[in-house]
Amino acid sequence: MSSRGTRSDAGESAEADAVFEVLANRRRRLVVRVLEDASGSLDIGELATRVAARERGVDPSEVTYRQRKSAYTALHQNHLPMLADVGVVAAEREWVDVGLTDRAPLVASHLQRHDGEAEDPSFRSAAVGMGVCTAVPVALSAAVSPLVVAAVATGVLLATLAWYASDAAGA
Repeated sequence: MSSRGTRSDAGESAEADAVFEVLANRRRRLVVRVLEDASGSLDIGELATRVAARERGVDPSEVTYRQRKSAYTALHQNHLPMLADVGVVAAEREWVDVGLTDRAPLVASHLQRHDGEAEDPSFRSAAVGMGVCTAVPVALSAAVSPLVVAAVATGVLLATLAWYASDAAGA
């Protein structure tokens, strides 16, 4: 394999890592969804209100000052800088006119839209599967032979993957 192919693979891997890191946090996923649904760019205050509303499944007019402030602080200090670093959002100074970039569809394509649901269930399915695949072997390892632990872990992993694939095919 040439070094050229390796650099390309490394670049694709780094890009995939960046996408998955963005999607790893629910609030960042909500930022992408809110900005997709906005008719244009938003300032950080309006964005924080809409994100807080989606987190709670309420109308933006029902968001309290404390809820808005919590979302605002997290967006300003953490989530918007991360989204900007990977090129998903861009803004004028101090998070005025926050909008999606042409790179945003790469991230947004991984978000499945489910009306009436606050979070993509595929993230829950994957998290449950990973938790079970981690917890079962650890719990069994003290009392059962390593071969049995490996067999159980493999079965759980295969069942989780089949469940996840059937969820994805049905969506």
